[in-house]
Amino acid sequence: MKNLNHFQTRPKVAPLDVKAYLEKLGVLKELPSLNYLRELQKKHLLTIPFENLDIHFRRAITIDIRKIFDKIIPESRGGFCYELNFLFYHLLIHLGYDCHLISARVMNSQTREFGAEYDHMAVLVKIQTDLYLCDVGFGDGFVYPKKLEETTLQMDLNRYFQFLVDPDGNCFLKKTSDTLHFDPVYQFTTKYREPIEFIDMCDFHQSSPKSHFTGKKMITILTEEGRITLTDKKLKIVEKGEVLEMDVLNEDDFYSKMEEHFGISYQMLLQN
Repeated sequence: MKNLNHFQTRPKVAPLDVKAYLEKLGVLKELPSLNYLRELQKKHLLTIPFENLDIHFRRAITIDIRKIFDKIIPESRGGFCYELNFLFYHLLIHLGYDCHLISARVMNSQTREFGAEYDHMAVLVKIQTDLYLCDVGFGDGFVYPKKLEETTLQMDLNRYFQFLVDPDGNCFLKKTSDTLHFDPVYQFTTKYREPIEFIDMCDFHQSSPKSHFTGKKMITILTEEGRITLTDKKLKIVEKGEVLEMDVLNEDDFYSKMEEHFGISYQMLLQN
C-alpha cells in the first residue's frame, strides 16, 4: 500500500486537558509508540460508550472540541463517530502522534452499498514508516489499530480484518470470523480531511429519517468479557461467547437499563 505523504505539517488543534482525559481512560502518559496506541484505543472502547442519545433528545451535536470534551470526559457521556474520533484525534495529536482525520463510506447492510463521503470519521496514524487505522467511534468495530497493509489478515480478538486496495487508491476494510467469508465494513482513502468537511453529514445523521441514527436510541460499549448493547427494543449482553438478550418493555425500562449498565441516568441526560 502506498505510504502517501499527508504528515508534513502538524495541524493546529485546540488546547486539551490531556491529564483529565487520560485519567478518564485509566492510562498514564507515555511517549508515542504502537503499543501505547493499542492501549489507548482499547481503553477508550472499554471506557466511553458509542451512543446517539442526544439525537433523540433533539440536542444538536456540533464538531466543536470543547463541547465534545465536556460532554464525554467530565460529564461521562458517549457519542458517535464525529464526536468520539474527533476527540481521540485531538488526544493523539497532544500526545505527539502524527495523525490526521479521514473520511469513510460505511457499507449499508440492507442496500449493500457504501454511504456518501464523510459518512464516517476515522483517524489515520503514522508510526515510523507505517500507517495505522484507528477508530473508537464505530460501535462494534475493531479493538486495536489496524496496519494499512494490503491483504494481510489481522486478528482482533475473535475476528480478522483485512484491507484491499483498488487501482484508484480506494481502501476497503473487510472483516471475517472464519477467514472464508468477508463482509465489507467501510471504504476510505488516506486523504487528509478537515473537520469542517464533516459538518453536512454530521447534520444529516442527526436529522434525516434516512439515517439509521434517527430511527432508534442506541448505546453500546466493549467489556473485557464481550459487549453490552442497549436499544429501544432489546438489551444484549455478550460475555465469553454467551449471549443474553432481554426485551425492553417501555421507555422507563430503557432508562433503567441504561443507568444500570452504562451509568448514565435520565436526569443526567436532561441536565446535559
